Amino acid sequence: MNDDARLTALENKVQELEAMVALALRLISLEKPVSALLQNYGASQAEELAVHAMLDDVAHRAEQGGIYTPSFAGFEQELGQRFPKVRGDREFVSLLLDAMKIDRPSYRALHAFTVRERWR
Repeated sequence: MNDDARLTALENKVQELEAMVALALRLISLEKPVSALLQNYGASQAEELAVHAMLDDVAHRAEQGGIYTPSFAGFEQELGQRFPKVRGDREFVSLLLDAMKIDRPSYRALHAFTVRERWR
């Protein structure tokens, strides 16, 4: 096998491996999309836990309704307190709301609430 053929074979193998890694990362992110999003934005473990606790609380309040009903402004403020890096980042908030759609059941219910309340 000459050097050109060997180099071409190695390049093809690298492309194949890159595709497999990309697929694996997509599959992992589907398993826990909110966690994957937080990690992609550089959240520490403490920040990730704080955001999940906040989402659980907001989901519970949305389910309760009445005077406990969360607002979008309050959601953004609480998110910024728990994960300061994304304070004021509308793109992140949009991605987070989308990720909730395919995460755990309580987050799916919260996503449905955000759609009904037009949080965008």
